[in-house]
Amino acid sequence: MNSLSPELALSRISPELRPLLCTVVRNGRVGLDSTNCLRITDLKSGCTSLTPGPCCDRFKLHIPYAGETLKWDIIFNARDPELPPDFIFGEDPEFLPEPSELPHLVAWDSSDCECLLQLVKELLQQYHQYQCQRLRDSSRLLFEYDSLLDDPNYGRSMEIYAGRKNSWTGEFSARFLLKLPVDFSNIPIYLLK
Repeated sequence: MNSLSPELALSRISPELRPLLCTVVRNGRVGLDSTNCLRITDLKSGCTSLTPGPCCDRFKLHIPYAGETLKWDIIFNARDPELPPDFIFGEDPEFLPEPSELPHLVAWDSSDCECLLQLVKELLQQYHQYQCQRLRDSSRLLFEYDSLLDDPNYGRSMEIYAGRKNSWTGEFSARFLLKLPVDFSNIPIYLLK
C-alpha cells in the first residue's frame, strides 16, 4: 500500500477524473465515524506506458465502516472518463449491489464532482443491508441487532460488520458501531482536557 499524502495522490490521477477524486478525498466523510476521511491508495494506470502522465485511473478506496476499514478497488477508464467506474469489493466477494438502486450509477454524470462520493454513499447503504442479511445466519446476533433497533436512542443510526465465520464452530462475530446519546455539556471543563 503506497501511503501518499492526499495532494500527491490527487496529482497522479488523470486530470479528467481528478475533480471526482478531489471531492472524495477532501469531503469524503461517510457513516458514523466521520472523523476519518475516505483515503485512496494503490494508484495504478490502465493506460499504456507511452501515455503521457498523469494517467492513474484505478485505485483502492479505504472506507471507515463499523470499526473496520473496507478496501474497495475502483476502476475508471482514463481514455473514456464519461463511463461510470467498476468496483471490486475486496474481502466481500458475496456483496453484489443492485445497480438499479444506485441512482448515481444509473445516471452517471462525470461532470458532477459529487457523483462518485454520492455513489459510494449509495453503495454503503446497500452494504449495510448486506451486513444485516448476514446477521440472519446467527439467531443470537439477530436478536442483539433487533434489540438495538427497538431502542429509540439507537434506531437505525448504526453500522454493522459481520466478520468471517469460524471454520471450526460455524459461528461468526459482529461489530456494531452506534452513536451513543451522551450529553457532554455538563462535564466540567477540567475533565475534558
